[in-house]
Amino acid sequence: MALLPLPHQSSLFSLQNKPKTHFPNISSACFLHPFSPLSTTLRFKATPFTSFVLHFSATTQHPALQVKEEEEEFSKTRLIAQNVPWSCTVEDIRSLFEKHGTVVDVELSMHNKTRNRGLAFVSMASPEEALVALNNLESYEFEGRTLRLNYAKPKQKKALPPEKPKQVPAFNLFVANLSYEVRAKHLKELFSSEGANVVSAEVIFHDNPRKSSGYGFVSFKSKKEADAALSAFQGKMFMGRPIRVQRSRQFVKVQSDDGSQSDDKSAESNPNSEQEAVD
Repeated sequence: MALLPLPHQSSLFSLQNKPKTHFPNISSACFLHPFSPLSTTLRFKATPFTSFVLHFSATTQHPALQVKEEEEEFSKTRLIAQNVPWSCTVEDIRSLFEKHGTVVDVELSMHNKTRNRGLAFVSMASPEEALVALNNLESYEFEGRTLRLNYAKPKQKKALPPEKPKQVPAFNLFVANLSYEVRAKHLKELFSSEGANVVSAEVIFHDNPRKSSGYGFVSFKSKKEADAALSAFQGKMFMGRPIRVQRSRQFVKVQSDDGSQSDDKSAESNPNSEQEAVD
């Protein structure tokens, strides 16, 4: 029996018979599929008393697949030029490459303001122009130095930083003597009933046990709306109790346009700051 390599697959083998005097129980050749990614074990019985095992492992990739992967790593229009004279500028490189096609962009790696690192990246308008520039400028003598050209990897796009939410002022009113059944949605509905543009509303709760503190805050987009609400709702009956309204000690507070506050909430930062209005 002999092991013969399959075409284009150095680590895969086929099995071929020797005369039956050597292996009388083997009657045909066995082949391992050339693209199989798995290891395969074949077992043969040579005599009633002996047996042997052959283990095949597909460890190499098909050449066509390897070439495809390598081609995908490099741009067809972006070239890298090495051994560039240190005194060259971007315009010098552009003028040189423009003789062979349209230059879209030139990047020159700089050591300092006056000296480059001998490395430049040039993007051409089409793959055909890039190929012409590569063929004509590889090993080209330029200002006493021999240029080395090759295809470069695609330029990586810088991720844009996330946009910060727009900061807008909010005008806050402190609302006291609330019923313990009042929730934020009730407070917002009340102050929106007069057509005001309510940004947010909240009722402050005590912890352990969790229960309403009997006061909260309502925010408006404009000072005019906040002042109008202050006049309209002062002493108004709400869920069986007359509410008291006044400007919060943090009357003007900066908020993002999604309604979240950039500062600490008034009552959370100072739970007793408005307590006098509750009593």
